[in-house]
Amino acid sequence: MDLNSIIGALTAGSAVNDMSKQFNMNANQVSSVINNALPTLIGAMQKNAATETGANSLSKALSDHLGDTSINLGSASLMDGGKILNKILGGSSASVFSALSQKTGASTSQVSNILASIAPVLLGMLGQGQKKTNTSASGLGGLLGGLLGGGGASSSSGLGSLLGGAMGDKNKNGIPDIIEGFMK
Repeated sequence: MDLNSIIGALTAGSAVNDMSKQFNMNANQVSSVINNALPTLIGAMQKNAATETGANSLSKALSDHLGDTSINLGSASLMDGGKILNKILGGSSASVFSALSQKTGASTSQVSNILASIAPVLLGMLGQGQKKTNTSASGLGGLLGGLLGGGGASSSSGLGSLLGGAMGDKNKNGIPDIIEGFMK
């Protein structure tokens, strides 16, 4: 499992077209939102997994979503996805949505809806990866860091290059400011 295979799975089939119709946008924008958001979401989960409590909570969430294998655009699913995003991003959701909106040309509402749509499936995929590799809760940070380019959240080949300057990088260290804020 790597970031490209996750992106491929989330953008394959009819899911992107279904989301583009549901959220009144073109398929390329939907794909762009997903491509640009995943490193941020995974980086935030990696940050959350840095504490024992966070790692245990994330491990439980991954286990709870093992069966989520397809994107569901129903209102209950979007509500569940929104709750997942709030757990992952904490108080930074609006900033992340805004930065992704600026980078992709989608509205913040469209970004929020797309991410809420994919969040349960992302957790399911990561849960399957955790199960397949027999990774304990304490090893989730490493598993997630490997998805971001092997060097963890600070890997410029992971978060920094995929997000570009949309999230800001005042320190010029390859870590978007929004993710760096999670690390403090």
